[in-house]
Amino acid sequence: MGKKVFWIAAAVLCLLAVTACEDVEWYEADETLAAEATDFITEFKHAWTDSLESSSFREVESYLYPNSQFYHMKRRTHQEFVTQRVVEETDEIRVQAVEETEDGEVRITVSEVISRTAGDTGTEERTRTYYLLPFRDTFRITQMERQDSA
Repeated sequence: MGKKVFWIAAAVLCLLAVTACEDVEWYEADETLAAEATDFITEFKHAWTDSLESSSFREVESYLYPNSQFYHMKRRTHQEFVTQRVVEETDEIRVQAVEETEDGEVRITVSEVISRTAGDTGTEERTRTYYLLPFRDTFRITQMERQDSA
């Protein structure tokens, strides 16, 4: 009897593990959501520049999901940039895709042209994917992925 219960429990745990690891399905966002996500990312990028110019992380805090890994990464980067007097300014944002899940998570992929003063002065074009969660009447960024340049 004990072995039978063990094997049933093991099978149930395996089944739960397989279903829990199932990939999330992403769907193309409607125009309204795409516009809201685009505006949010654009505002976030402007707030990032403002926060570096004013040396105040508080300017960008309201765009980040509290206590997330991305929040702490941006906070560290902000401290490093302020110490080095680096300011990043977004010259151009081109939205490549805006997608959503059934649970309301939003994924927006953008190409950014960034100008940097101090440190590595110059212009850089890069592609980033931002993951957003609805928060009150706006979003919060939970994570970001870098896309490798070819």
